[in-house]
Amino acid sequence: MNATAPVLPRYTPDGLPASWLAVPPPPTGFHRGELHFREARTDNGDIEMICEWMNRPHTAKGWEYDWPLERWDAHIRAQLRTGYSRPVVVERHGRPIAYMEFYRMAQDIVGHHYQARPHDLSVHLAIADLADTGQGLGSRIIGDITEEFLERDPACDAVVFEPDAANSASRKMIENNGASLLGEVKVRHRHIALYVRVRDGQPLPRIGQPVRTPSADTDAG
Repeated sequence: MNATAPVLPRYTPDGLPASWLAVPPPPTGFHRGELHFREARTDNGDIEMICEWMNRPHTAKGWEYDWPLERWDAHIRAQLRTGYSRPVVVERHGRPIAYMEFYRMAQDIVGHHYQARPHDLSVHLAIADLADTGQGLGSRIIGDITEEFLERDPACDAVVFEPDAANSASRKMIENNGASLLGEVKVRHRHIALYVRVRDGQPLPRIGQPVRTPSADTDAG
């Protein structure tokens, strides 16, 4: 692996209150109907499977994570050592069909671009086979995950999504699941649309300077 390549390229904990970094990792290990969202493992072939999936043309284009196995191994193991994110394999009737990452947005680079709170959650989704796309599966997964996050983490008031601003299909899918557009921002080389689904009764966060001051240390919940 290139020694200069960051193991978790989006993880940006600098400047966060200690209690924000102590927030539990995103919830995993649950079922929604026939779908099972389980943590990826390091001892059962998951890493090799995910690496192969993420080097397929359609996933490589969307994620830009077409990495060699060595880097995927380091990436997944690093996620499992932090509270920032979790690597997830989605199974349908026991068959692996997708890779996801669940992560705490406040500890992510995108959390620098809006008023993130410590328990905010977000996801990335890669459906492994093109044959499983175009059938509403992605929309269902996004909807299921959103509801599950809000149920499982009472301190989470916002689930955030960050599709490429030019990806109209992804944006429509997110909008159909009740998320509101905050605006568009540039994050490194990406131009993204920032969406959020908030818990009923909670205000929408705003794009702008994030809350990363010591005075917010009591708000971690």
